[in-house]
Amino acid sequence: MALEHTDAVDATEAAGQPPARTKQGLALGLLVACAFMLNMDSAIVEVALPSIRAEFGLALRGTSWVANSYILAFGGFLLLGGRLGDLFGRRRVFVYGLVLFAVASLVGGMATSPVALIGARAAQGLAAAVVAPSVLSLLITVFPDGGPEERQRRNKALSIMGAVGAGGGSAGYFLGGTLTDVWGWQSTFLVNVPLAAGAALAAVRFLPETRPGLGGRMNVAGALAISVGMTGVVYVLVDANKVGWASPSTLLLSALSLAVLVGFFAAQRRSAEPLIPLRLFRRKVLRGANAVAALINMAIGPVILFVSFYVQDVLGYSALSAGLAIMPIVLGVTVSSTMTGWLLRRVSRLALMNTGLAMFACGLAWMSLISGGAYWVELLGPECLVGLGGGLVFVTFTVSGTSDLDEKDAGLASGVLTTAQKIGASFGLAVLITVADSRTAQLLAGGAASSQEALTGGYRTAILVAIVPVLLAMVAATAWVPGRRQGRAGSDSPSVGQETSA
Repeated sequence: MALEHTDAVDATEAAGQPPARTKQGLALGLLVACAFMLNMDSAIVEVALPSIRAEFGLALRGTSWVANSYILAFGGFLLLGGRLGDLFGRRRVFVYGLVLFAVASLVGGMATSPVALIGARAAQGLAAAVVAPSVLSLLITVFPDGGPEERQRRNKALSIMGAVGAGGGSAGYFLGGTLTDVWGWQSTFLVNVPLAAGAALAAVRFLPETRPGLGGRMNVAGALAISVGMTGVVYVLVDANKVGWASPSTLLLSALSLAVLVGFFAAQRRSAEPLIPLRLFRRKVLRGANAVAALINMAIGPVILFVSFYVQDVLGYSALSAGLAIMPIVLGVTVSSTMTGWLLRRVSRLALMNTGLAMFACGLAWMSLISGGAYWVELLGPECLVGLGGGLVFVTFTVSGTSDLDEKDAGLASGVLTTAQKIGASFGLAVLITVADSRTAQLLAGGAASSQEALTGGYRTAILVAIVPVLLAMVAATAWVPGRRQGRAGSDSPSVGQETSA
């Protein structure tokens, strides 16, 4: 059964309410704004870390926990956050998540100790783990996957969300620097308070509610198990490049986390009302969408970071100039994302996804030729190619991962897709930083002419290695993503009940 339109959106003109199409537009604007806020917040505090470190006298490891506490809570609770909306009502969970985000931001902005600040940042991550999958599940509730016109509106909405959301991270870097310089690091937290509170109030008026209990009943033991297991996995990925992949702590925590997750999913197979129904993963298109989401995020996040490091460490750019230097990637994603909904009516998801992945891989190969020369010569072109290819892929895997869903699974599917992106980005960053550091150390030991030359060699090698997950994404897409075009009469994928699990 495809997602049904709720009464809140179906009513063409309820008393005192905007017409249905207008309400859809208002809901889209609200959800896109929330996606932008979350993407912005993941970057805005990073810019303020040097000021936070100076005020509290933190060591480097203590400073890193201001960022890592958010990552751990966000990545560890995403799957549970997605399922909560199915169990208790998506708008209700979304509003509660926004309220928690506003309160955590207020506490963070008023923190007078490192413990309070890190706790507030963790609470922000927990709130984001609830809000992020709710944004996507509410969007696919407001824009149901029904006939050709409805599908076209949904694809357009997903394209807009991809385009606007892509700019959130870059806006975070710019806004974070400006706020920190003018009003201090506290303002990077406090800016979220009116945004989140206002969004919560608007959500009550403009977003539809889904029936509580769509996903069955809450399994407390299962919820704790999946959250502990996922938090452990994210912690390993965050900390492995600092303490070493072969260190006893990394190996022990990896084994324990995987054991918890294996036990959880084994219990889910036997449960009459599982927290995470494994039948969802029998859908080939969902497997393909999540595989592509994880694999491309292994590449794009680290590559943006390497470009920022490279232009500062090697080319001598300021932090503000470095932010401008990554804008071609962001603009490329924005431009191609806005076109993807239109393109999906003319070519298949598979063709569009593989075209984007091929552009992405070619851009990385071109970028790996950096040699310390002028930015305009060595980076501008590759960045544009990476951004344009990435935008095609991001919207297409989102469309593929959220189409033809049972209404009761929309929140979970959104949580799974967001988790795949987060885990992929964390794993890619851990591995590629290790690659870059190892190659840099090797070049220095071999008598590199300068530290800049060694750094360039390290970044070049890591960018080249980043092509591997992109190529693997093409394999996954070819195996699992439908190759038929979305026609005017139907979808390019079979319904849930008809889809094979091969």
